[in-house]
Amino acid sequence: MNIILRPQRDLDLKEASIIKQALLKCFEAEALQKKSYCIIDLAQVNSIDHFGLFTLIELRKFARRKQFHLRLCNLKKQVQLLLELTELDRQFKTWDKKIEQDPVPGFEIVLC
Repeated sequence: MNIILRPQRDLDLKEASIIKQALLKCFEAEALQKKSYCIIDLAQVNSIDHFGLFTLIELRKFARRKQFHLRLCNLKKQVQLLLELTELDRQFKTWDKKIEQDPVPGFEIVLC
């Protein structure tokens, strides 16, 4: 199964922890399997602090170990700039399609 994680606030210590737990919960429920997609929809995220960046890096490593695809989408200019400044834009692949509709065919949406 493919999932979309939708953070509802900026990625600070608390929100980053919530996203991480949501993703781990999906694995416990076996919602994500090898070659599945997990898209983090950052449409509601205006800023990311160092805890948020560290969590994104952890999730990318976790995705590689578990062999599923992790993508970021709907990045605002401020978030994109931060990823470019930290050179993390080279580490993360983005989902080029806009995800605006609910529900998205083939994806389970997880609000966090």
